[in-house]
Amino acid sequence: MSVVRSVTVVEGDGRRGWGILVALGAVSFLFGVLVLANLWSSVRLAAVLAGLFLVFAGVAQMVAGWQRADGRGGRLALAAVATLLGLLLVLWPDASVKTVAVLVGLAFLLAGAAACVVAVQRAASRGPLLAVGLAGVLLGLVVVLLPGPTVGFLMALVGLSAMAFGVLAVVQGLLQRRG
Repeated sequence: MSVVRSVTVVEGDGRRGWGILVALGAVSFLFGVLVLANLWSSVRLAAVLAGLFLVFAGVAQMVAGWQRADGRGGRLALAAVATLLGLLLVLWPDASVKTVAVLVGLAFLLAGAAACVVAVQRAASRGPLLAVGLAGVLLGLVVVLLPGPTVGFLMALVGLSAMAFGVLAVVQGLLQRRG
């Protein structure tokens, strides 16, 4: 889900923006814990939790997008899509499992594509970010093309992904702070 899960989409110039990354990482990790603790909850709860995360991540990316001059349009567009998907999930929580799966899959797909684009533009640390991006794209495609997995399985993937993203965002934010 983490949709919008691309850590580097939310970075600032130099040391600026590290706090946003740490906050996004902490919220993402906590979101992942909540999802894993409530695997068998209703589709409604899963949709609302996923939607809230997407809204938070989208808004954080919008804020970070305004701080950077390079790639601002693409970052803001991805942030807007993530926010819109999140709002759909929050406002329409009674959607079917397949609808929720497709929306979450689209979020993974977009976040993975964003990570890939940033990785290609970047000279340093390209490999790990490209691997994370490709994994997000692949996971998103699987979920979109095969939306029938159970909510528990899908939410386990979302929870684990959000926790991993959270750890990466906090680490990157702290590294960015050190400059």
